[in-house]
Amino acid sequence: MGSTRASGGVEGPRSRSRRHRSVARAGATASTGDATRAEGERGGVDARVVVLGGTGRVGSATAAALARAGEGTTVTLCGRSSDGASEARSRHPSLANASFVEVDVCDKASVRRAIEGADLVINTAGPFQRRTSVAALEAAIECGVKYLDVCDDASYGAEAKKLSENAKAAGVAAITCAGIYPGVSNLMVRDIVESMKAEFREQEGNENTDPEVEYVLYNYFTAGSGGVGTTILATSYLLCGEEVVCWENDKRVVEKPASQRKVVDFGQGVGKREVFLYNLPEVASTREYLGASTVKARFGTSPGLWNGAMVAIANVVPKALLENQDAMKGLAGFTAPIVRAVDAIVGEKTSIRVEVKLKGGKQAVGLYTHPRLSECVGTCTAAFALAMLEGGCAPGVWYPEENEAIADRGALFERAKEGTSLFLLNQAPWMVESKAINIGMGLYWT
Repeated sequence: MGSTRASGGVEGPRSRSRRHRSVARAGATASTGDATRAEGERGGVDARVVVLGGTGRVGSATAAALARAGEGTTVTLCGRSSDGASEARSRHPSLANASFVEVDVCDKASVRRAIEGADLVINTAGPFQRRTSVAALEAAIECGVKYLDVCDDASYGAEAKKLSENAKAAGVAAITCAGIYPGVSNLMVRDIVESMKAEFREQEGNENTDPEVEYVLYNYFTAGSGGVGTTILATSYLLCGEEVVCWENDKRVVEKPASQRKVVDFGQGVGKREVFLYNLPEVASTREYLGASTVKARFGTSPGLWNGAMVAIANVVPKALLENQDAMKGLAGFTAPIVRAVDAIVGEKTSIRVEVKLKGGKQAVGLYTHPRLSECVGTCTAAFALAMLEGGCAPGVWYPEENEAIADRGALFERAKEGTSLFLLNQAPWMVESKAINIGMGLYWT
């Protein structure tokens, strides 16, 4: 079973509600050739896409997913050296014909030269933590080029949002903090909220009411480092130096990073995992645009030793050092060989669990599980890119869950779930427990 892709426009809330009562399982066992054929059958977009940070793990995975989308899409990789481009092509044969341009992502003139005449620029050149320059977005607005980034830093996302009126005036559509998480996770929450509100209004006496969202909880798990590059490791270390801003009962609360351990059930194939609070941008955007009274985001990894190491780093390493981007990049480079050795044992499975509750109403959860983070991060980012190229985003700078960002969530979910072992939305919490067994006729045993 799976999501039904809408033929155009936005699905009505009732059709989404019915669709999301089903568990959507994508073909995790499908071969790469099957995935490529599926993309080709879906049809490509006649467009030129420039990927900043395209020689890195996330950027190259995104570029590869776009290259598979159809012959009409041409991809340009941007990075610090042509050696990186060669490595990217070796990892992804579909990038054999991708061109390369050397770019400094913090130099607006450099970015402008690379994106002139492009249809879309995707900024994957992290880490975004401690970065003050939004030169890539500024260049995109000035050049009239659509913009997408995979920012996972609350401050950078807020800086990008400040340029929304400039983007509107220039007729440029832009989405910040997209990808898998944040990104697909935000859209999962938006979809669940709308489905539950629609169900609430269908009840007698509730026709003209708008129920409030009591809480939204984002929970993320990735085995090991997820098979990604040192940039993601550096991001993790940098987050250990950021105070966590979250919301609890309509109050802004500041907590320590890597704190408030919680055990969360990520469903079949992953099970119960420990997760910890981190400062992630979807907390602020969910609070602002969905009005949730309580919003928190947690992340955890395996083996548990890594979680313990992150807690120790957050509590022992001087904050000044944790806030130094160069120092954390160095630490990431130093620890990478050890992490890679462990990755070979634990794999790179990743899972999202979002939990939503309406005030005085029902609870619902959504799950997204994929066997390879290094693959699905590109698939999810490409899903956003294709939605934008198809005209599904209004001029302005948007977070993923804003109404103006993605017109057809069903189509985006259909692309983003490719290769997943589990994808579901709007389920009762007990139905997604890792030991729940479907015994038929809508009955479950736990």
